[in-house]
Amino acid sequence: MQNKARIKEYISEQLAQADFRARAYVFDTQNKQRPKRDIFTGIQSHLDKFLAGKEAYRWIALTGLRGAGKTTIMHQLYFANKQVDGYFLILAVDEITQTLGSSISEIVDIFEEIIGRPIVNLDKPLFLFLDEVQYDEKWGATLKAIYDRAHNVFIFSTGSAAVLMNSNSDIARRAIFEKIYPLSFSEFLKIRHGKNEIKDFSRLLREAVFFSKNAREVFDNLKKQTAKIDEYYADISRLDFENYLFYGSLPFMIALENEALVYDQINKSLDRVINKDIPQMGGLSSDIIGKISAILYAVADMDALNFTTLASKFGISRPKIAEIFSVLEQAEILHRIYPQGSHFKQVTQKPSKYLFSSPAFRAMYYKTIGSVITDQNARGKLLEDLVGMYLYRLCDKQPIFSLTYDSAKGGADFIVKAGEKRVVVEVGANKDEYRQVAQTAEKVKAIYGFIISEKTTELQYNEQLNAIKIPLKYFLLI
Repeated sequence: MQNKARIKEYISEQLAQADFRARAYVFDTQNKQRPKRDIFTGIQSHLDKFLAGKEAYRWIALTGLRGAGKTTIMHQLYFANKQVDGYFLILAVDEITQTLGSSISEIVDIFEEIIGRPIVNLDKPLFLFLDEVQYDEKWGATLKAIYDRAHNVFIFSTGSAAVLMNSNSDIARRAIFEKIYPLSFSEFLKIRHGKNEIKDFSRLLREAVFFSKNAREVFDNLKKQTAKIDEYYADISRLDFENYLFYGSLPFMIALENEALVYDQINKSLDRVINKDIPQMGGLSSDIIGKISAILYAVADMDALNFTTLASKFGISRPKIAEIFSVLEQAEILHRIYPQGSHFKQVTQKPSKYLFSSPAFRAMYYKTIGSVITDQNARGKLLEDLVGMYLYRLCDKQPIFSLTYDSAKGGADFIVKAGEKRVVVEVGANKDEYRQVAQTAEKVKAIYGFIISEKTTELQYNEQLNAIKIPLKYFLLI
């Protein structure tokens, strides 16, 4: 009875404080409303369809990397719709399970007592916002029951580890999945400076870069956009790009001015993934989990990833190292890039390449612990993470795309397959030669290749090699 009274008090406080709590996410320190991410419009459209009586839009599950902005979107969604005549219940599931010792099911039962009616017979819609649902072991069965029984309830749930959401059969056929990614550079500028993106411009550039017939056509199509790109960048400083590369792809870092605080927060976010999210996946002992931070630092500082070297360094079997990397991939800390010619998810003799899902993670290790590799190689690694982050999002959202790399010595960084066509991509801080792009393009019969170079300031076309150099600032608007 005492715990029930505590839960009632908690729910009453959540209802009373919803506006106050949301404002911290919706408004900045100058009381200006923060810009919304690109994904917000699609999520709002689902809620609109629910209000219009379309049953298929009653449960939205938002997944993505911890720190990518899921909680902010949840509060923005609440704030944008709070004028609707309905009940709004916003719950941090880790709080209700770990602090209250309760569950989603128990909270909903007591909420029914508070409003004096069961959720299967509501007089107005209930909007149930649940942050980090995986902290309740029975969240899937509970939300499935609510979804099946109560047709006037809109559920919006978030979860940091996509594997915990997508592997749950209770929601596979019921929820609409949306995924949030680290910020693009244009999203970063919108949040940081209120700079609006050029309508449909990213789509236009994407089509030019990946769907042209040859390198000449890529060059011509991009050349037509040069004036527009230059105009967009006219008031953007070099410091903006540096801040974006080192930490700005994680939205919760943008408002922080102190660099030491930035990397401390990134470290804490990574620590929560390792020590809270990963243990819930099962399979790894606490002793192994305790070594993951050191393994990630080793990865950040290695020119080439070698499982055998890591196994020897940390006293862990090679199969267990492979298991750790699989978990880190599922937790969305690392992106796995398969070698060209391998069959996905099958054993291959060639090594996969692992990149950080945001360059901010690698930068945190460099800035707080230091790096033994050269400054140029370190920057090259950050740029490869950055371009890989963009390509991963492109391939994740478009089923016709797939991403591999050339594992041969001197092979190119990325091979993007769109339908049956392949495009070869090389990235670097000071890339001048076309050799790697040309070598891989010939091997995989690519329709063209291109170099993304930080050093290059203008488009360059090499007719003989059917390749071009694209300034990094062009690529970042894709």
